[in-house]
Amino acid sequence: MLLAIDTSTNDSGVALYDGQTVLAECAWFSGRRHAEQVLPVIDLLLRHLDATAGDLTAVGVALGPGSWSGLRVGMSLAKSLVIARDLPLIGVPTLDVLAFPHRHGALLVVPMVRLGRDRYGATVYRRTSEWGPVSEARNLALEELPLLTDAGLFCGDVDEAARALLMERLGDSASFAVSSDNVRRPAALAELAWMRWRAGQIDDLVGLEPVYLGSPVKERGAERQGPTQAGPER
Repeated sequence: MLLAIDTSTNDSGVALYDGQTVLAECAWFSGRRHAEQVLPVIDLLLRHLDATAGDLTAVGVALGPGSWSGLRVGMSLAKSLVIARDLPLIGVPTLDVLAFPHRHGALLVVPMVRLGRDRYGATVYRRTSEWGPVSEARNLALEELPLLTDAGLFCGDVDEAARALLMERLGDSASFAVSSDNVRRPAALAELAWMRWRAGQIDDLVGLEPVYLGSPVKERGAERQGPTQAGPER
């Protein structure tokens, strides 16, 4: 049974998956309370299944982009479980998780994660020989979002400002996911992590780190000010 943990933004998610069935799933707005909320939710889902941490066989974790503090919590928790139980660890980019439910559509898919300070992590996904991103994820200002593509389905953290700008610049070429399809499903993370695990794509415990798309910069006074990248505002 694989445990999936996503604390990329102020929205958190946990799922349990056995390779065929999503056994349990919970997604909720955690704000900046990931550290105090995620572990109790994991324990609750396991108890609902009459299972324990000893029944876990692998751990999948969302890698980002996203909030600096949120990503650290998820990564630290995932690594702690992996070390304690000697389990494989599989990291999955957060944008992969957002795009995955839309993989069967004909449109290009543009998943977005708010990084704070009116910036977004985003890229474009499409199906060629297989489904996947067409380029590396980018850290973009609001006005740069239309540069990604001239048409597509935008999903994830598409707030009012982003939607208005995209509609103005792209017109009817821009489509938008409904609210329920903007939820980052931990079940999608679990399925992606399971596929990578079965394909032998297990990550190095020491080397695996979150993807920030703009790592905290140590400048003069940084020790007092903390990381330069703000978390997402929701």
